[in-house]
Amino acid sequence: MNKKYFEKVSLLALSSLLLLSVVQGVWVWSMYKDSVFDFTRRVESATYKSIHKAFRMDAVPGLTFAEQINIDLDSFVFYFEPNLLELDAFQPYQVEVIDKELGNTLMKRAKQQNIKNPKIIEIDIDDDAIFALRLSIQTPFGVFIKRMWGLILSSVAIIVLLAAVLIYILKTMFKQRTLEQMRRDFTHNITHELKTPISVAVAATDALRNFSADTDPVRRSRYLEIVEQQLVQLTEMVERILSVSVDGRKESFNPTRFSVKELLEEVGADVLINNTKHIEFTVCMSQDIELFADRFHIKSMLATLVDNSIKYSKESLKLVITAEQKFGHTTISVADNGIGIKAVHLQHIFEKFYRVPTGDMQNTRGYGLGLYYARRVVLMHNGEIFAESKEGKGTTITINLPDNGEKNRDSAC
Repeated sequence: MNKKYFEKVSLLALSSLLLLSVVQGVWVWSMYKDSVFDFTRRVESATYKSIHKAFRMDAVPGLTFAEQINIDLDSFVFYFEPNLLELDAFQPYQVEVIDKELGNTLMKRAKQQNIKNPKIIEIDIDDDAIFALRLSIQTPFGVFIKRMWGLILSSVAIIVLLAAVLIYILKTMFKQRTLEQMRRDFTHNITHELKTPISVAVAATDALRNFSADTDPVRRSRYLEIVEQQLVQLTEMVERILSVSVDGRKESFNPTRFSVKELLEEVGADVLINNTKHIEFTVCMSQDIELFADRFHIKSMLATLVDNSIKYSKESLKLVITAEQKFGHTTISVADNGIGIKAVHLQHIFEKFYRVPTGDMQNTRGYGLGLYYARRVVLMHNGEIFAESKEGKGTTITINLPDNGEKNRDSAC
């Protein structure tokens, strides 16, 4: 998935969500306006009915003084309130008769003095449009919203649900895009890593064949040693890659009881034997800790952690491995004073193919599989693994594995 395609899909998804939100909002607002219109229509209907029954319309044409007109607001109220109740529109109101020419109020009746959100309706009483009845009635916005609450809630729920789905899809696409990039990097790295020992071995073999090196025992021995070293290195690379492909299979899990101290000594010897850096390697643990686990995978995992500490360090390194049993678990930690890891990368280091940028250490090799493999091994043993690091200070990888039932013991350091 290229960058432009990802951006287009993301923009389309966000635009669709925004359009849906607008449509839902317009729909809810339209329903609300319809409710207000329907309420106004029912109030007007009740008002017209009450005027027709309460006022003698044939008595008012041509007259100008209110006291000479047979208009009785008490009679209007008598008809008006039942009509409101019948039409389910009863709310606090105020009604008055006004002289439209003089602009003053002639009569007034009020069901309630303080009317919130008043809806004003003005209806002429006489044919000459001299007098009018002005009605101020409270608009029940709260009632409308309460009636529409289910609709509003469902609309919000739909938008939230679709937003969550879109976010999940975008996150999945982003992860897929990142994974594809890491896979491309992995292919590039593994091609380079595998090509190097093969090229060296081929060159040494060519020297033996074409430059008469086989006639010199010293040179022949040296070239054969080079070939052997490169083949061993190539074998280790292949084993690491294959170990990741089978780490989840049950048939590859063979737990046995073994001494943790002996295992750590083997790891130290294997990793440090051909290393040119100045390394201070220390094992801190009780003498009699034993662990019931898959020895092969535990050793490979610890070798990977130690190898990472060596690779991501300067020329001098202090490496401490601590093992202890307490609180029902066996805890093994690998601590170094290497270059450390930035916080932004720390949460991703156990992901498959993920490699932390090494800045000026361009010669640091790897596939982004080591810590992923370590996590898989720990999960295979129903344990947990986590990392703590400070840039420029060092890194500590801690592994907690289920205890094998022995009594608690303290660390030797």
